[in-house]
Amino acid sequence: MKKQITILAAITLFIAFTANATVWRVNNRVNVQADFTTLSTAISGASANDTLYLEGSPTSYGGGSLFKPLTIIGTGYFLNQTDSLQVYKETSKVGLLYFNNGSQGSVIEGLTITYSSSYCLYITTDNITIRKNHITMPYIYGAKVININGTRNSLIIEQNWIEQVPSNPSYTNYAIYFNTYPVNAVVRNNIINVDTTDYAIFINEENLSSTMTLSSNVIKGSMQTYHSAQYNNILIFGNYIAGTGDVTSYNLCNGTQYSNTNNNQQNVDMSTVFGDYTSGVDSGYILKAGSPAIGAGLSGEDCGVFGTNDPYVTGGMPPIPAIFGFEISQSIGSPTIPVTIKAKSHK
Repeated sequence: MKKQITILAAITLFIAFTANATVWRVNNRVNVQADFTTLSTAISGASANDTLYLEGSPTSYGGGSLFKPLTIIGTGYFLNQTDSLQVYKETSKVGLLYFNNGSQGSVIEGLTITYSSSYCLYITTDNITIRKNHITMPYIYGAKVININGTRNSLIIEQNWIEQVPSNPSYTNYAIYFNTYPVNAVVRNNIINVDTTDYAIFINEENLSSTMTLSSNVIKGSMQTYHSAQYNNILIFGNYIAGTGDVTSYNLCNGTQYSNTNNNQQNVDMSTVFGDYTSGVDSGYILKAGSPAIGAGLSGEDCGVFGTNDPYVTGGMPPIPAIFGFEISQSIGSPTIPVTIKAKSHK
């Protein structure tokens, strides 16, 4: 007898046997047995430093408020376009997430985060990692997709697709908003998409203690920054005037936003840079042959989200095996049951 099983739950079983930390299954699909069915109950039921694995579902798991360090992992996004071996194409959808004091050290990745209000993520503490998520919200007046409250230390925002669409040129909105200033912030390898009148990155206060690395991003939208090291970025459109303490080098822009010194490239025709950056999916930001961004980075690497040792991953696939085949073969009279697992790993 040979049985082919292609269920996403097998991924969680694989994690449970290979990881030391406690891993909780979160699944709200009908007739699926899991530890939790909503994100808020999973957060309440888990202990500090546990991992919550949100399996793909057509229904959102809702939002949650973190007061303890947790790792929350989803299945990635754009699965129909980016990963032919992923059997179940639904993503791990969540709503508004709060990071409160006590949640320092938390990591979220592989989630689809959508909320129709003033923000999708609200961060009021330090040492939070936002990685490989699709963070999006419809147009809301004065919205801040990622709202960072207070002087926050050691935030990492990397390898995400962050957007607000559609927009309204009559108002100003923000993708990443620091309401004071960051310390030791890292914003790298993100695709950030807002309107030309909106801000992709906005630092509200100039302060000598402020430090931020802004590297290898693809940005549609304006920027207001201070005391930041900016390199290997591609600014497709938007306004940017170098703020106090900004050091910019090895960037590309469609106009003269970056200076023509320090190996920046001005007035770049963006149609010569990417395969198809208007496609609406992240693979459209792969550099085309002959792109002026190839080899134009700080250490000879490519500019943009794919040019580093830890590049953007199309579809935000988490760094765990995705099991797409699970075979159990049994011969009549045989005392053993051979099991074959087919999996694809991701960085």
